[in-house]
Order: sequence, then structure tokens, then C-alpha cells
Amino acid sequence: MKKVPTLSLALVVAGAMLVGLGVTTSGTASATEPRSSSPVPPPYQDRYNALRSQLSNFAALLGRIVPHSPTIIASGLEPANGNLMRPGVLNTNLLSTATTLAHRMKTLGETGVTIQVNFPLLLSSFPDSAEYTTFYRDIARVVHQEGLTLAVEQNPLFGNISTLPVASFYAGLTLQSYAATDHQMAQTVIDVMHPTYLSILTEPDTYTAVIHRPDINLNSPTIGAQFVNLVMDGLQKDGTLVGGGTGSWINPSYDQLLLAQTPIDYLDMHVFPIAQSDLSNMTSQVSSAAAAHKTIVVTECWLYKQSAGGTPLDNVQAAPDEQKIETYSFWEPLDQQFLTTMVRYARSKKFAFVSPFSTLNFFAYQTWTSALDAQSSQLVRAAFNQKVQAALSSGGLSAVGKTYQHLAV
Repeated sequence: MKKVPTLSLALVVAGAMLVGLGVTTSGTASATEPRSSSPVPPPYQDRYNALRSQLSNFAALLGRIVPHSPTIIASGLEPANGNLMRPGVLNTNLLSTATTLAHRMKTLGETGVTIQVNFPLLLSSFPDSAEYTTFYRDIARVVHQEGLTLAVEQNPLFGNISTLPVASFYAGLTLQSYAATDHQMAQTVIDVMHPTYLSILTEPDTYTAVIHRPDINLNSPTIGAQFVNLVMDGLQKDGTLVGGGTGSWINPSYDQLLLAQTPIDYLDMHVFPIAQSDLSNMTSQVSSAAAAHKTIVVTECWLYKQSAGGTPLDNVQAAPDEQKIETYSFWEPLDQQFLTTMVRYARSKKFAFVSPFSTLNFFAYQTWTSALDAQSSQLVRAAFNQKVQAALSSGGLSAVGKTYQHLAV
């Protein structure tokens, strides 16, 4: 089983550094790669070609598009990511920034929002939990007022990103105590935020790496199913659908066990690398969900660029590189094609909800230069964030944002 703790890490860091194609409605769909005026730099040409080929294979999976598909078209609300929480957050502009982005997402035509509310932020035993609970209550109200469908991912905090005392909190956990406290937090999320979807397990390999406790091995499908059952036992859902699942890079037998041995309401599937093995896994996951009469919710997806071999790099050094290189504009045609294919695939398979991760790229990219590429990830992201902030202020969209706007119709 592949371990990819830095797959989510690379994408989370991107959010943490933040202070058109037609849609075929009938017949057989195809995804044609848009053209870009930005040349592909020689160091990235081989990877670009490999990903382009993989996208063609992904497009070949498309079937008949469902006219007037009810699939919710959403994206991640990056400024509300739990890894950004700090004591005194209500006195910062983070809630205002998240609110502004939620409004922009609505104007793009999106009908949903995904928010990562990380464990153990909302536990009464965790420092400053009341403040974090207020933050998420308030941003959930904004989402509901906009008429957007809310999905919440209840992922653990990343100890190497968050400055909160999470490592010491994790140190005392066992599988039983983790499940019990995660149950408590899930109940608070339901009571305070009233999401339509609440995902309590999405990347078991990432969870295992982040929690980093020898007796919490969620890489084991049996233990993962036990964890989900413990969290869901006695949960007062009050209309919220509770789900779980894995990434498409994980053997689909894991999802099959969750579908067979837990009471999840839906299967949550993350899609990042799209090599043939990933596409095969995804096809099996979709078939298993259909056989179990469960819908699919995709709370995270984006074209993973750090590796074109289907196995995301799992070392800490890979994370900054991923969130650095994804800012370059020469990737835009591939990102457009990925989003087009992903949305069409979701609609053709009648997914309930699909939510790309890197929402900031809807507003800006930056031109690759050898000088820029030689800079640190932090400096590259700082330059990118300036462009994002300017676009948010002016109402501008990148070509990828315009594509997604068209797809949301």
C-alpha cells in the first residue's frame, strides 16, 4: 500500500501560505486539451508529456454524460483549512478572507464548498477550542446563507504545519481514545456546522503518518473499518450524511471493506495521481460503490505533478516542491483538461459531489522562469499569492477558473 503523507501536505501548505471549455450534455464525451501560450520548460517536458498521456487515458473512461446532472460542483475553501488556526484567529482577517472566497465561489457558479475542520480543534479539552468552534460556526453560516452545499473533511492536524500543541495531544492516543474523541468532534461539527456531508476518513495512509502512533495503523483496512464503526457508533447525525473512503492510489479492497462492514452513507474518493494503476483503482471504487448502492463524494481532487509514475512521493522534501511547481502557468492546459474530465466523469457516474482542492489556481498562475524556479518554495508561493490576492480584489480569473466556471453551469 502506498504511503503518501505529503500528498495532502503539499496541497495543505499551498492554502496555508495564503494570508473556457464546453460541457457535453449528451452523447459520448471527450476532453480536448486547451492550448497554452506558455511554453513547457525543458526540465518539465517529460513529466508534462507523461501527464498529458495519462489525461487521455482518463478521458477514455468517460461514458454518456447525464443531462442536467445533479452533481454538486464545489471546491475547497482554503482559508478555512484547520491547519491555519491559531489562538486569536477571530481577531485576524482570516474569517473575512474565507467569506470573500466563499462569495467568489458562488459567483463562479459553484453549488458547494468543502472545508477541512481538523481534529482535535473542536474538542473542549483542546486549547482555544471555543474560538475555533466559533470560527467554523460563522463560516458555515456564510456557506449556508449563500445556498451552497457544505461538505466537511474531518482530517487530523498536520503536526509539521500547525503551530498548535498537537504532537503532545497525539502522543497519548490509542485507537480507542482516538475514535472516541473523533466521535466527539464529529458530533460538534454536526451540531455547529450542519454539513450535508461529513467525511471522517479520507486518506488512511496520511492519517496514520500524521497521528504517528504505533497502535493506530489505519493502513490496515480492518483497523480502518473498526475506527469508522467506533466513530459512527451512537452519532446523532441530524440529517448529515457521514462517509469515508480512500485515495485512488490505494488498493480498492480497502473501500470494499468499508462499504461492506461499516454504515457509511457514501464513499469519499480522493483523486490526485492518474497513472493507469490509479485509474484502475478508481474504476473499481466506483463499481464497488454502485454495487453497494452508495453514492460517491469527491472532497479532494487535483492533478498531482510531482510524480508522473502513479506513486506520489512520500518524503517531506517533496511537499514544498509540489506546491511550488503547481503555480506555473504552463500547467494550465493540463489542469483545465483534468478538471473538465473529472467533472464529466463525476456527472457520467452520477457522483453526488465533486470538489477540486487548489481553488487559488482559479484566480492566478505565474509564468515560469529559470530564475523563479531557482527560488525557494516559500518565495515562489509568496509571488504567486500576490497575484492571487490581486485577482481576488479585481475579480479576475485564470483560464482554469474560467473553465471551472463554464463547467459549473
